[in-house]
Amino acid sequence: MEEEEGAIAVVGIGCSFPGGEGLDNFWKVLLEGKNCALPIPNERFNSTYWYDADNSKPGKSHTSKAALIDGFNELDLRFFGITDAEADYMDPQQKLLLHCTYRALENAGMPMEKASGTRTGVYLGLMNRDYDLTTAQYNPGLTNHWTGTGKAMSIAANRISYTFNLTGPSVAIDSACSSSLVALHFACQAIKQGDCEMALCGGVSCIIEPQVFVALSKAKMISPEGTSKPFSSRADGYGRGEGCGIILLKPLKQALKDCDHVWGIISKTAVNQDGHTVTPITKPSMVQQEDLLRRIYSETDLSSVQYIEAHGTGTPVGDPIEAGSISKVIAKARPPGSETLRIGSVKGNIGHTESAAGVAGLIKFRCHSTVDSGLSSLDGCLGEGTDHLHDSCLRCAQVPPQVSLNHARVEGVCRHTSA
Repeated sequence: MEEEEGAIAVVGIGCSFPGGEGLDNFWKVLLEGKNCALPIPNERFNSTYWYDADNSKPGKSHTSKAALIDGFNELDLRFFGITDAEADYMDPQQKLLLHCTYRALENAGMPMEKASGTRTGVYLGLMNRDYDLTTAQYNPGLTNHWTGTGKAMSIAANRISYTFNLTGPSVAIDSACSSSLVALHFACQAIKQGDCEMALCGGVSCIIEPQVFVALSKAKMISPEGTSKPFSSRADGYGRGEGCGIILLKPLKQALKDCDHVWGIISKTAVNQDGHTVTPITKPSMVQQEDLLRRIYSETDLSSVQYIEAHGTGTPVGDPIEAGSISKVIAKARPPGSETLRIGSVKGNIGHTESAAGVAGLIKFRCHSTVDSGLSSLDGCLGEGTDHLHDSCLRCAQVPPQVSLNHARVEGVCRHTSA
């Protein structure tokens, strides 16, 4: 494997997404082209009460479906040294993070004892506070000394550092849908600057509260069908999903020295913000997305880029802007005779997992040698200038020479990774 100056290696992966826990189940969902959206069960909330097909009805959501995971609130408490009393007041997101962190270390061949005491950083993306909202609304009298640590977003990262005895920086990041990839950006920077020798990074999102559905329905951001249809003329908003993904990073040079299995290499990352270039604040800016792409690919042979795992939420506003910027900056700039640039989005399978969306896309295109575009269709909905893009399934004997990950958030933070 060719060593790249300053490159960061992905050496461990742990995940739980709709369709089952672990890499094998995740990949099975992708290969089968499965859409995991289902009616929301009562253990989350009474979706029948909150649902109404008429989106003009106050306090109602026009969808009652989401892509959910099984056992979202389960954890081997004894294994992690957590009492039943404390666990009763822990946000399920914290439990998922602990589980997936252990799986990432296990996947990297690193026992907890070996990780203990290392200068490993923790960088996590979180945005939803469903558990906090639910307990405050329905059980305000149950607040006790466990409540603060059980709900705090900062503790979500700190608890991993505490449980696994990791002494590097420990940070929770909320940049909405780009949270887990902004976390990746800061994790890579921290490793390069020497703040930590390794880093665990990723994101998590759990759905247990109905009012977010109501707000997104009124904003016309989510699909009445509860499913994302990336790059399709049928796009009518995104379908919500939940899940958790954690990756373990270390310098490529050290990974090769340690004979680690390298899932992928992070070559370059960049982040920007739309500023006041568009109105309203939730509309993505093509200008800023193009600027970000140019920064990433200014010194790159564009013919080597074969696949981009796009944000691709399935919104009729966001998808054309994203596809247009990718086409203009990358696809059209490739030398004559280059293969068609392929794009895809995992959201067609597992929904938009929001603060875990970026890491879900990263795990998708780096966990196997087959890259599947997911359930999407470039069927002429994206307007002029996107004929250089194709969303068909890319199958190859080896991982493509270069694939990239593109993400933006609803408030304007854009994030792109070249791997």
